[in-house]
Amino acid sequence: MKSVLAGAGVLGAALAFAPFAPASAATHADVGSIVCRGGQFNVQFDPGVTFATGTVRLTASGDLGVCQSDEHPKITGGTIRAEASLQGKCPGPVGPGYAKVSVSFNDGSRAIVNQSTFRGDGTSWSFEGGRVSSGPFTGGTARGNGRTISNLIELGAGCAVGGLKEYRASIDEALIGDI
Repeated sequence: MKSVLAGAGVLGAALAFAPFAPASAATHADVGSIVCRGGQFNVQFDPGVTFATGTVRLTASGDLGVCQSDEHPKITGGTIRAEASLQGKCPGPVGPGYAKVSVSFNDGSRAIVNQSTFRGDGTSWSFEGGRVSSGPFTGGTARGNGRTISNLIELGAGCAVGGLKEYRASIDEALIGDI
């Protein structure tokens, strides 16, 4: 039961941080970088993830936590939103798959990433790859990781009764740019 719950949670989290994809032709040296830690986000599935493999639409949104960038010192935080359509089932893994991610930084700038490969299991998630397609880190790449923070018993119950429709996950680390 714990595996089932954790798998679904990790998948959603992975997708939420799978926010980066093909970008413009900026040189690696021009990009700069940012690292964010300590954030959290909510992940929702439609339809809910069940024990049968199926296609689900994932949406995730939340706070990046504390961010630091030497090249962009005014950026200290922000919000993230991710959308994806992928294959998944309880207890996971869900994906691999691609997500479109939008990051709105506290200085008013915005980064868009069209694709990133993610992987997840019941208790943790990670993503990597893709290029940032717009914003202050255009041309850079992205990666991230985190863990499921929702109650695993509730996650398992969601898988068994009507499908897991949502959970919470941490953003332990998200890196964007020249990484």
